[in-house]
Amino acid sequence: MNQARDTMPAVTYRENPPRLELRDRVACVWAGTASGRATGVLPDGCVDIVWAPGLEPFVAGPDTVARPSGFARGTMLAGIRFMPGATGPILGAPISSLLDMCVRLGDLWPRRPARDLRSRLDYARGPAQALRTIEHAVLARCADAPEPDEVVAAIVASILRSVAGGRPGDVPCFGISARQLRRRFIAAVGYGPKMFQRVARFHHFLKLGAATRGFAALAAEAGYADQSHLNRECMSLAGCTPRQLGSV
Repeated sequence: MNQARDTMPAVTYRENPPRLELRDRVACVWAGTASGRATGVLPDGCVDIVWAPGLEPFVAGPDTVARPSGFARGTMLAGIRFMPGATGPILGAPISSLLDMCVRLGDLWPRRPARDLRSRLDYARGPAQALRTIEHAVLARCADAPEPDEVVAAIVASILRSVAGGRPGDVPCFGISARQLRRRFIAAVGYGPKMFQRVARFHHFLKLGAATRGFAALAAEAGYADQSHLNRECMSLAGCTPRQLGSV
């Protein structure tokens, strides 16, 4: 799910793979400039550490609705995006506590590593150096952090595979009760598996929307019941219709 968290024109937003040692937990590193568009950040099921020059790094938790980016147009941004369910041990907090929130990294990390990262970022010469600095700090935290919940990771992977195939269905339980699964999933991802499935399907639709096709065909390919279902989900998650979102 490597969609831009801010709906920025492609020319001002770039994703790259993380360093090899982080690829089991990090989806990508990215850099760009804030677009100033009203749509802002769309729900994507991910957690990011974000930095802008002169500001303290902050954590953008998983969103349930579109959220204004909060940055003036043209502000340089750099960040690291974690895979869904992989972030809690690195941050030292349940991801459910970050739902629909942006929190200073210093409020989550111990004082010394948070202070050291801020100090190094203050001297970063551009986004490339800032990203290397953030990666290094995250790698150091990973060394002492517990492994992510394996059951949740397996369910996340299963949901993403089924959504990519245009056939989102029942969420597997992998031998644990539905109640226990939901509790563990919410702690690791931020919201329940059904909500995550909705968000994953929405981003699958956004990827498909690059093609020139009608919304009815796109809705079917993305796994929606019909175009009305797609319209309702876009309004719920993005606050606008598919056409207003500019997906096609």
